[in-house]
This record gives sequence, structure tokens and C-alpha cells, in this order.
Amino acid sequence: MAETQGTTGYGTKANIKTTKTAGEFLQLGEIKDISGPQITQQMADFTHMQSPAGYQEQKPTYKSSGQITFNVNDVPSDPGQIALADAVNANPTELCEFEIEYPNGVVASFKAYPSTSRTAPMAGAMEIAVTLNVTGPVDFRTD
Repeated sequence: MAETQGTTGYGTKANIKTTKTAGEFLQLGEIKDISGPQITQQMADFTHMQSPAGYQEQKPTYKSSGQITFNVNDVPSDPGQIALADAVNANPTELCEFEIEYPNGVVASFKAYPSTSRTAPMAGAMEIAVTLNVTGPVDFRTD
């Protein structure tokens, strides 16, 4: 049996580009587990009274890239976290460009509206929960 070619997610990086970052990506410091994107296909129902064998008939409409979520250790001096906070606090929230760099060489590029939530546990690390509401496609490439 061949040895696995799989990799762990350790070393994954998340980067943000906003109107205030001079057209450059800034790394978000101290990110933790990342979930998403979840690409889903919306369907339209075309079922009618003569649908074959009484089964539902569907056709695809549009896709959704869903959300990407992760936590970061709350580091107020981190330039990436500052850019993220500026984008969230803009009115309206700024549409930002993001890249996720995986350790296996895959890079996911997309645009999203970010939102955040802070936690300050009595016996644990202060964290910021980040939700990226992706708009449009996610481009996966290998560098």
C-alpha cells in the first residue's frame, strides 16, 4: 500500500486586502482552524403532474460559496487584524479580497464581507471569531 500524500492544515495562512492596505495583502496573525468554503448548488423545482414515476424533477440555478469561518488570537497590534477591524467597522462593511494559502500549495482567492465577534474567557485565550460571507466564486489555484 502506498504512503499517504495528504497534508495537515498546520501552516495555513489567511490574507486580507482592503482599500486601506495600499493594494497589498496583509497576513491575519495567529489564525486557528479554518472551515469553508462550502460550494453549494441551488436548485429549482420543475416537478409536474406527469413527472416520471412521481419523482421530483430539478434543474440547477445559481451557486453559493457560503461562509468561511475561523478564530484568531486577539492581537490588537497585528496589521492584518487592524485591517479586518477597519473593514468590519466601515459603513457599510467593506467588501474585501482574501486569500487562504494552504500548506499543500493550494491558494483560495475570493471576495467577502467580514464580520467578527470577540470572546474573553476567564481561563483561556482572548479570541476573535471571524466570519467571511463570500460573494461570487472562490478561485482555487496552485502556485
